[in-house]
Amino acid sequence: MPEEKNVLVMHFSAPSNAFQALSELKQQPDVIGAAVLERTSDGGLRTADGYSQQLGSGIAIGGLVGALVGILAGPLGVLLGWSTGLLTGALFDADDEADTEDGFTVLSKSIPPGSNALIVEMSETSHAIADDIAAKLDGTVTRIPASEVEKEVAAAQEATRRAAAEARKARWEKRRVEFKERLSNIGHHTKKS
Repeated sequence: MPEEKNVLVMHFSAPSNAFQALSELKQQPDVIGAAVLERTSDGGLRTADGYSQQLGSGIAIGGLVGALVGILAGPLGVLLGWSTGLLTGALFDADDEADTEDGFTVLSKSIPPGSNALIVEMSETSHAIADDIAAKLDGTVTRIPASEVEKEVAAAQEATRRAAAEARKARWEKRRVEFKERLSNIGHHTKKS
């Protein structure tokens, strides 16, 4: 099998097995980054543990997994409902709903409250390493080509930039209207005096 660069999404019957799988996978030289994501009882996603070739172990994660986690658990994920299951939509018209079939939504929904998933970026010349760990720990593995994830991450980051620009524009317009109203009120008070 030729080398594939993949993002693996691993689910386990027992949440503790995700941490065990992370411990075993970070010993593999082809693992670029990994993170255990947990769904909290209030519906949010948080990083419970992580690993990066450059940064080592801990919650700080770099690379594609770090970008993916940042999107799922960050402001855009919350805004679009990927983290909480709610569409807050403050910056979106009613017509601009989140695509319920996009990869981020599907991934986020695959982690129910009180459970977790292990996200791993690795180069594979064989699926055996991850598949064997998952089988041993009563888990499943879903593979997504890293190139597809990179495209999704880039699109989400662009959407974040556009949403931030729209938010700034809306705040500026609101402040402009408020300032204009204040000036108008000052003018009315001055004429009455």
